[in-house]
Amino acid sequence: MLFFRNSILPFVLTLALLGSASTHADLARGITAYKEQNFRTAHREFMEPASAGDAEAQYWLGRLYDAGQGVSADPASALRWFLLAAEQEHADAQRLVGIYHEEGKGTARDEKAAFRWYQRAAGNGNAKAQRYLARMFANGSVGLRSYERAVHWYRQSAAQGNAKAKRNLAYLYYFGRGVDQDTDAAARLFAEAAEAGVDKAQYKLGFIYYHGQGVARDLPLSAYHFGIAASGGHADAQLFLARMYLLGEGVEQDDAKAFFWAALGALQKPQLAEWHFDQLRGRLSVDQIDEIRDQVAVWHPAG
Repeated sequence: MLFFRNSILPFVLTLALLGSASTHADLARGITAYKEQNFRTAHREFMEPASAGDAEAQYWLGRLYDAGQGVSADPASALRWFLLAAEQEHADAQRLVGIYHEEGKGTARDEKAAFRWYQRAAGNGNAKAQRYLARMFANGSVGLRSYERAVHWYRQSAAQGNAKAKRNLAYLYYFGRGVDQDTDAAARLFAEAAEAGVDKAQYKLGFIYYHGQGVARDLPLSAYHFGIAASGGHADAQLFLARMYLLGEGVEQDDAKAFFWAALGALQKPQLAEWHFDQLRGRLSVDQIDEIRDQVAVWHPAG
C-alpha cells in the first residue's frame, strides 16, 4: 500500500502542474485576444480558468461583461465575476466592485459597501481606489468627512503617479483643508497634474498664474494653460480665455477669438457668458458673428 501511494504521488503532482500550466496558458491567450480586440475568443479562453477559480481570469471576464465585449453587456454577471476575484484580494476587481455599489450597477446602490471595497483595494495599493477613498473622506460620504484622511489617501495615490489625485491634493493645499494652506505646494501639484493632461488642473494652473498665487504672475502662461483646458471643453477656462482676448491680457486683443470662446463657454454656462457678450456688443459685424457661430457649431473638444 505504501508503494502504491509513493508511486502515484508524482503522477498526481504532474497532473496538478499540467492543470496549472493549462490555466495560465488559457489566461495568457485570453489577454492576448483581448488586446487584439478579439473579444469572443477572449471570453472563451477566460471562462475555464475563471470557473476554476483563477482571480485574474475572473477579473477579465468581468471586464468583458461590463463593457459588452464579445458578450451582451450584463452588469449583474460582471459584478459576480468581479466579486469572485475581489474576494481573492484582486485590487482592481475590488475597486470595480466599489464602483458598482456606489453607482448601483448590477446591485442596489450602497455607499457603505462601496466605501468598504475602496478601503480594501486602497489597502492593496490600487491608486485609483486610493483616490476614490480620499474623495469619499473629502465629501463626507457615509458620514465620515475627514480632510486629514483625504490628504493621506490622495498622497498615497499621487505617490503612484495618479494625476487626478495630484490635482485633488492640490485643491486641499490651495484651500488649507486637512493641511496647512500652501499655495506653493498647490501650484507644484497642479503643474504636475496639468503636465499629465488633466483639464481641471490646466484651468486651475491658468488661474494661479493669472493671480500670481504660489508662482510669479505670468499672464501669457496663464493664457496658455487656459487655452489647453478650453480646448478640452472646460467651460470656465473658455470664458476666462474669452475675457483675456477681450481685454488683451497675456494675448493680443482679439474680439473674434473672444466671441468664439465666449460662445463655447455659453453652451455650458450661459449666464456667466452674458458679461462677455455685453462687452462685445457692436464690435463685430453680423457676418463675423455668423461665421463664428458656424465654427462653434462644428467644434469638438481636443482629445
